[in-house]
Amino acid sequence: MESESESLFYAGAGPVSALLLGMALIPLRDVTTASNLSFAFLALIIVVAELGGRWPAVATAVSSALSLNFFLTQPYLRLTIHGRDDIVAFCGLTVCGLIAASLGSRGKRVRALSEARRELDVIHAAARELELSGPVESRLTRVLDSAREAFALSAAVVRDNHGRILATSDRGHGVRPIPQRALDPGAKILLPEEGVRVALVVANSPVGALDVWGSGHRTGTSTARGLSDFARLVAVLVASSETIS
Repeated sequence: MESESESLFYAGAGPVSALLLGMALIPLRDVTTASNLSFAFLALIIVVAELGGRWPAVATAVSSALSLNFFLTQPYLRLTIHGRDDIVAFCGLTVCGLIAASLGSRGKRVRALSEARRELDVIHAAARELELSGPVESRLTRVLDSAREAFALSAAVVRDNHGRILATSDRGHGVRPIPQRALDPGAKILLPEEGVRVALVVANSPVGALDVWGSGHRTGTSTARGLSDFARLVAVLVASSETIS
């Protein structure tokens, strides 16, 4: 998910890159036309749109058009244009750049929707396990295995109230130290290597804890909230197995 700090970064880096690109293309302005050089700016706008979102890409598009005008069209180092072809190149880059900024940012929304779909699939799988019978360890293990990719986890462990491991997504990670940090469902975070803990509570009674370790990918607000909802289903699964036993 796109974070506010990332948008601010690309809102500054994109326009600066457009100015630097115009300066870098100065040796080519006598070799080819400005319209051909505009493709380099268009590629920059698309990259910024994918990485930073719509508004940083719009700022980059405007800066690219000005950079093309200032450095690569006659009269040079002025914001005026004399040649008809240069006017066409300037207007074309402006229009195409704004279109690319609008369309390019859709890729981030598509990825966000794909991530949300994977999270819903995991939550659905956890809910389905409530209908099945069998040892709670195997049911929890299947749920944790499916959650690793959806929530960008390197490992996940479910413990009961006594600290006993009920299930783990990777047996090699069962000996990791218990995380001291609690998950904030409303935060945009990078799950730390030392992990975070989600309390498992049913009817105001603690039944255990879900310990998760990040894989280095930033977790958006929706993902953190989805992980919290997933923990609620895990809590019900743990509590139901205790009731049956």
